[in-house]
Amino acid sequence: MGESLVGQPKISVDLGIGFYEPTLSGFDDNQSVQFPTKGFFNRNMMINWGIYYEFFNNARIGYNSFTSYDIGKNILLLNSEAIFRRSLIYRMFPIETYFRWRPKIELNFTLAPIWGRGRIEMDTTPGDKTEDWNFFINSFGGNPDPVEDMGATDVMISDWIGYSSMLGFRYYISSRMAVDLKGGFMNNSYKNDKWRIQRQPVTGPTMKIDKLPIFSLKFVYGIR
Repeated sequence: MGESLVGQPKISVDLGIGFYEPTLSGFDDNQSVQFPTKGFFNRNMMINWGIYYEFFNNARIGYNSFTSYDIGKNILLLNSEAIFRRSLIYRMFPIETYFRWRPKIELNFTLAPIWGRGRIEMDTTPGDKTEDWNFFINSFGGNPDPVEDMGATDVMISDWIGYSSMLGFRYYISSRMAVDLKGGFMNNSYKNDKWRIQRQPVTGPTMKIDKLPIFSLKFVYGIR
């Protein structure tokens, strides 16, 4: 059995889910805008995918992404209605070391820098764009310079950096397939005054996403 797992593929892809518990008080405590009700699927669960390359014995590098989504259909802004979409993407660039404890069982350790991105979109009627966005931005605490002359793309973006460390347990179903369970933490240096819309700096929602425990469960498949 051990010999059948020695020649495992050096390139692998994985797909799964992640779990964490952020504090998004900029949305929850906002009295001006009707945001979607928070729940497990739009707050605690993330879609997770990644690709890894084994560059040395017992060592891998790769790309790993955790994404949290939120979609609302009836956000009331002044006298109009808008469709709201929010995503938080934690893009990781991991270095992973591992050792085979048993022929089918692997223990691993992952350390990864994070390039995070927050994205907020609103679909509004053309005549309401500037007024709706300024009302929306001011609901997070005010913006001294109102947004003007907006184009066709209604998206508000913020980027930040961080890091993550995780311990994992992997069970090999075959030489190409495995199930991987990881747990650890991530720390993000998010600032709510670093958002931008149409290249204009604005103030965004208050979010506490530093020093967060994080867990993932994923299916791994070796492709070559």
